[in-house]
Amino acid sequence: MTDKTKLAIAAVIGALISGPAQAQFQDQLMEEGTIVVGTTGSAPPFTMIGSDGELDGFDIAVMEKVAEDLGVEVEFRQLDWSGLLPGLVADRFDVVSSGVTRTADRLASDDLIMLSPYIINGVAVTKLTSNEEIQGWDDICGLAVGVVRGSAEIDLIRASLDEDCLGTVAEYPGWTELSLDLKNGRIDWIGMDYLGPNYLAANDEQITVLPEVRSPKTQSIAVSPNDPALAEAIEPLLAQYREDGTLNALIEQYFGQPVDFTQMPPDPS
Repeated sequence: MTDKTKLAIAAVIGALISGPAQAQFQDQLMEEGTIVVGTTGSAPPFTMIGSDGELDGFDIAVMEKVAEDLGVEVEFRQLDWSGLLPGLVADRFDVVSSGVTRTADRLASDDLIMLSPYIINGVAVTKLTSNEEIQGWDDICGLAVGVVRGSAEIDLIRASLDEDCLGTVAEYPGWTELSLDLKNGRIDWIGMDYLGPNYLAANDEQITVLPEVRSPKTQSIAVSPNDPALAEAIEPLLAQYREDGTLNALIEQYFGQPVDFTQMPPDPS
C-alpha cells in the first residue's frame, strides 16, 4: 500500500467517525483512552492463545484494527463464553468480541448493541474421522451432541433438524473440552459453527467437519448499552472494512477462506 493510499484511507475513516460519535465515544469508555474487550480466548481461530502465550485470533485482530483507527488502546479480558454477555450487561467490558452470533433476541435486546456483520458462518456437524456412521445431517438423529455452554448454535441446530430428532445435549466451556469428550466417546458429534472447527480439523486428523452448512448466520461485535457513542463510532468502520477488503483479509488469514459479503443472510426476526 502506498503512502498516498494510506492517507486516503485515513481520510475516509476520519470522515466516517466524524461528528458526535467521534467527540463522545471516549467519554463513555470504562477506562480513559482504552476499549475494554471481553473474549474467551478458547474458540480458535476466533479467539485463542497463540504459540507465544498471547491472545490471538480473528476477534483480537479486528478489535486491534478498530482501536488503531479510533486512536485508542485496547485491553482484552478473558472469561468463559457463558459469562461474557452477562459481563457486558454488568459493565465489565465496553464490548464483547468473541464470535457473537447475531440472533433475533440479541438484535432486539436492550442489554447490548449488536453491530452489523463482520463474518458469515453457519452450523455444521463435527465428528470423529473414524466414525463412518455419520456422513451427514440425516445420520445424527438421536445421537449425543456437545455444544458450547450458552452459545446460539443449539437453537440453530434444533431449527435445522426434524422435530424430536435432537438427541442428548451436553454443554461444555469450549473447544478443548468438546474435542476431548468426542475423542473419548462421551458424545457422538459436536454442534458448532462451520468455520472455527473446520480450521481446527485441518490440524487434527482425528476430527472431520462435514461440508453441509445449515442455518446461515452472521456474527459480530456486541457493545455495551452504556456505550452507544462507541457503537456509532465502530459501526461505520465495519461497513468500510467489508467494502475495502479489510475483513476478508483477516478472515483469509485466520480461516483460510474468504466470505462473500454480498450474500449475507437477512437478519433474523
